[in-house]
Amino acid sequence: MPELTPAQVLALAEAVRLPVSSDDLAEVTHRLNAFLDALAQLADLPLERVEPLPMLPDVSGPEGGVPPQGTP
Repeated sequence: MPELTPAQVLALAEAVRLPVSSDDLAEVTHRLNAFLDALAQLADLPLERVEPLPMLPDVSGPEGGVPPQGTP
């Protein structure tokens, strides 16, 4: 997969209304490309025989969430 250019990263950031300053653009581009490279390795995993596991929220805490730390 070809790496994203700074112009592509800036366009993506603007599309999702994420402010990226010109000072940060090079670092954001580098980190996003590194993240995409790491994700690309997952494409090689033999997942054809793996059954999906549904992820259900924990409804045991207040408002259906996980209780804050320090509470019983």
